[in-house]
Amino acid sequence: MGLTDTKLQILAEHYKETFDFLQKNLKQINRLFLYVLCILILMLFQLYTPLEASNLISQFISSKLNMSARMNMLFVQSIIWFGLLATTLKYFQSVVFIERQYNYIHQLEEQLSKEYEKKAFTREGESYLKDYPAFLNWASCLYTIFFPAILLIISSSKIVSECKLLGFKQILVWFNVVFFLCIAISVILYLIALHVKKRDAK
Repeated sequence: MGLTDTKLQILAEHYKETFDFLQKNLKQINRLFLYVLCILILMLFQLYTPLEASNLISQFISSKLNMSARMNMLFVQSIIWFGLLATTLKYFQSVVFIERQYNYIHQLEEQLSKEYEKKAFTREGESYLKDYPAFLNWASCLYTIFFPAILLIISSSKIVSECKLLGFKQILVWFNVVFFLCIAISVILYLIALHVKKRDAK
């Protein structure tokens, strides 16, 4: 039994609103991804040229805040760690949310397409997945496997470097270790949510 015209119109409007909402969240994901990349690049800079990085960061902050005294770089480093944790968490949360919304959109498309003999409302489902290009699979691997791996490698190298250089006498070092552990746990849970649960769903 098909849907009435009123129910079909309501469902179509809901599909459109859900898709528009999805597009807004995708833009947010792109911004968050760039923020995480920028912080990782900053950490790489600190790893390979620590003295130059400290001087440049200190000069930049001093000029922006009109400070004459030199900033405590360990404090600055803790802010960088916190920034990485916050943006990473938000990025992972947004990606997992989008994945869940795509599943919902596929269900809406399946319900709507039945009313049109499966010739309409297949943009995100059947039409998108049909003859899926190899490049899109490659790009998906970069985003969902390679990027989290790079995040773990850089953050692991950075925290090991800090612990070797500063030891554990500074309380801020302990904060940085906690930030790193939170990032590592988030990466693992993100990969489980994205790959293990998706495989089980199949």
